[in-house]
Amino acid sequence: MEDTKLYTNLKVGKPKDGIIEIEGEISADMIEFHRKEVLEEVRQDIEIPGFRKGNAPKDMVEKQVNMNHVLEDAAEEALSLAYPAILDDNHIVPISSPRVTFVKLAIGSPLVFKINIAVEPEVSLPNYKKIAKTIKDKKEKIEATDKDVEEVIQQLLTMRQGEDGKLPELTDEFVKTVGQFENVQDFKEKLKANIQAEKESESARVRYEELAKQLVDESKVVVPSLLVEDELYAAHGRLHKELERRKMSEEEYFKLIKKTEEEYIKERKEAIERQFKTKFILKAIATKENIKADEAEVEKEVGHAASHYPDANPEAFRSYVEEMLTNEKTLKFLEDASWA
Repeated sequence: MEDTKLYTNLKVGKPKDGIIEIEGEISADMIEFHRKEVLEEVRQDIEIPGFRKGNAPKDMVEKQVNMNHVLEDAAEEALSLAYPAILDDNHIVPISSPRVTFVKLAIGSPLVFKINIAVEPEVSLPNYKKIAKTIKDKKEKIEATDKDVEEVIQQLLTMRQGEDGKLPELTDEFVKTVGQFENVQDFKEKLKANIQAEKESESARVRYEELAKQLVDESKVVVPSLLVEDELYAAHGRLHKELERRKMSEEEYFKLIKKTEEEYIKERKEAIERQFKTKFILKAIATKENIKADEAEVEKEVGHAASHYPDANPEAFRSYVEEMLTNEKTLKFLEDASWA
């Protein structure tokens, strides 16, 4: 079967809402070849009285099995070989699992199939520089105060309250029991620096959320429904495993969070769509501004992962790291707004 084409009569539709529809055929000869292979695999496992396992005549095997199932398995095997070639030959990069339909499947006839697959959608960007500058201009000065420090100190002393109800004194000896501090002054200075860092981190998070929200609201991008379905399915799998670990039923879980299953799915779907919209928007901005992850940083992160997660897919992890670092640079670019 080396000279037989993996597929024929292919028609690739134009993307619509990030989904491409592919129609095509696989020759009757190719399907028959795979049907015989599947039947032979079945023959090796089936037990028929009077014959040693794997030695029953093919005609008797065919009478014992569901030939429709055999034909479906043959079609799946043939398409599993054709599918990567279809993607490569037509330069299609899928971002979802394929949805396959066998339009026509019969012995002696070509397999007629249809595939729907999600690809990255087009993004119509707003004036993201103007949005970023507006948010930056609203940035308030962040400063940790002595009052902030005293409040944290009082919380700490209260936590160390003695059985007699007395609070410990803030002494050089006491702060050394809390951490690596030389004295009270050193403790207060480092505490103030930590509070400052936390405040700045929280302020940056709020600005990022505002930036992401405005970008999503003012951009035009449709997240492919197939991609959302895949992620919902994966999220449900993760939830199911967690509930199994906690020995809790889904009914008990939804009662605990005071939501119906429909409300939970609706919220998850909306959150997934927002996440993917943000992802596609940041990628579009990075492409337009020619922002790329630093190759040395990528290599460092990939090497770190390889030493800690030897079974991880290196290609998939590299892609993830590149996207993560590129997103960070893109957000830094927007936050900086020095071009405004």
